[in-house]
Amino acid sequence: MTRYQGTSLSSKFSGARSRLYMQSLLAAGLMIPAFACSGPAADEEAVGSLGAELRGGHGHGHGHGHGHGHGHGHHDCDEPDSLPNNHLVRNAGGKAATYSTDGIVDLTSAFATPQGSNGRSCVTCHAPGDGWGLTAARAQRLFDDTDGLHPLFNIKDADQPGIADVSTVEARRASFSMLLQGKFVRTRAVPATAEFECIDADDPLGFGSCAKIHNFRKAMATANFRSVPVSWDGGNTQATLALGLARQARSNVTGAQQGDPATPETIDAIVAFEMNLSHAQLVVPGVGRLDAGGANGGPEAFSQQPLVQGRFDLYDAWIDHGNPKRRQIARGQELFNNGDLNGKRCSGCHNAANSGENVNGTLFDVGASRASLAKSDMAIYTFRNLTTGEVRASTDIGRALRSGLWSDMDRFKTPTLRGLAARPPYFHNGIAETLHDVVDHYEEELGFDFTEQQEDDLVAFLNAL
Repeated sequence: MTRYQGTSLSSKFSGARSRLYMQSLLAAGLMIPAFACSGPAADEEAVGSLGAELRGGHGHGHGHGHGHGHGHGHHDCDEPDSLPNNHLVRNAGGKAATYSTDGIVDLTSAFATPQGSNGRSCVTCHAPGDGWGLTAARAQRLFDDTDGLHPLFNIKDADQPGIADVSTVEARRASFSMLLQGKFVRTRAVPATAEFECIDADDPLGFGSCAKIHNFRKAMATANFRSVPVSWDGGNTQATLALGLARQARSNVTGAQQGDPATPETIDAIVAFEMNLSHAQLVVPGVGRLDAGGANGGPEAFSQQPLVQGRFDLYDAWIDHGNPKRRQIARGQELFNNGDLNGKRCSGCHNAANSGENVNGTLFDVGASRASLAKSDMAIYTFRNLTTGEVRASTDIGRALRSGLWSDMDRFKTPTLRGLAARPPYFHNGIAETLHDVVDHYEEELGFDFTEQQEDDLVAFLNAL
């Protein structure tokens, strides 16, 4: 087991509370392993994504220790209390950053503090280094570092929830195969008043059935909230975004964190933390900063963006730029706004200006749940319309499992597109490993038609969000 060092916890909490807080920071990759404390300091430019990358990219450095390497702390190897706004975090496409209207990203907040009994907090599954979600890479790292005993790996989210074998390291590795892909279990029954019935269930994990539809979905990023829907399937949606986030937070504390109901003050603090966060790509290799040269990329500018329908105009100033990589991003933006060779437009669904959410909160079927796209570990369920007799197979019927409406089959939230590079794979079920795969999906499943150059331009733009 990896040993961890944190010397100022006693000033925050004591006993079990301190241990839970430390586990929460480990989940986010915000505590530094003791073995990392003796290595040479990394320069600021080398500091990467939170987690191993905060330790110099590969777990052997520890930043400057003066509030600008990996956040503010009292000692080089203490857990950070906060992260400065616009702190750069590496990802495959460059570097992303978070901007909070609170002035800093407070890592002692209610969001980052366990509220229950199992060591989990909101940041366990929604970490800043993963674009405020959970990537497979971090899940794998946490498993390897702790032999699968980290609070993330709770039997509630095992392939077979509540009954999985977690007695040994290898048993845990097998039992958390979906969580190791960054996906969490969702189990619901078909509503009693549904317009359809389940007529067949084929679950390779041996758990799902027509009586209990068993799906796995990526964690929704908890930054950049603008439109009202909260969850992938529209669950927790209320009259306002704040009310919806509050409902989600209450259920998370008593559910995923296995705690007593939280106080209204705690819920309000979690909601405020989420609503104040903006996350976006800020640096791309060969391009430089995305808020330079007249462009308006990055999270700080986005923090001022209201929810309004409109085009992306972040990179208008780069359309004739001398840097060919900047021109490419601007071309990709125009493709997104104006459409492919046949006039099909990405902005038809992603119509919120400079965000990519849907202004009206409309959920869409983009073909990601089609049975033909199922990976070998995905369940396939078959449903029949009780009125027409139409039969439809799906890996996850999304909104329909809540509403019971046939017209809601396979419909999911239109998520923010900002910070995409930080949180692969893509779609609710992670079927697209890269942004190129996303573009390919839209071409193959929804009939978009791009030239190879246009595909590359569009990917460059998506990577710069």
